[in-house]
Amino acid sequence: MENSCTQFAVNLRRLRGELSQAAFARFLGISQPRYANYELGNREPDLITLCNIADITGKTTDELLGRKNFSQSPPDRAAELKREIEAILKKY
Repeated sequence: MENSCTQFAVNLRRLRGELSQAAFARFLGISQPRYANYELGNREPDLITLCNIADITGKTTDELLGRKNFSQSPPDRAAELKREIEAILKKY
């Protein structure tokens, strides 16, 4: 059985989809190396960052940590998230 940190890393990578780590990190307001360490399982996010990831992705913190299966709704949150991030990045 995987621990929460390992499952979080797997879930975070899956949620990022086709977005670059840099784009997702910028959307979260953190550095790309910090974000990369989350995906690698080398570092855990602080509570505020974890909550921000949950809010942005539409998942619960339990889902992110692997304590509950990912819900199937909304069905295309990754595509919606990508559009939102691209719109924000165009402003900068």
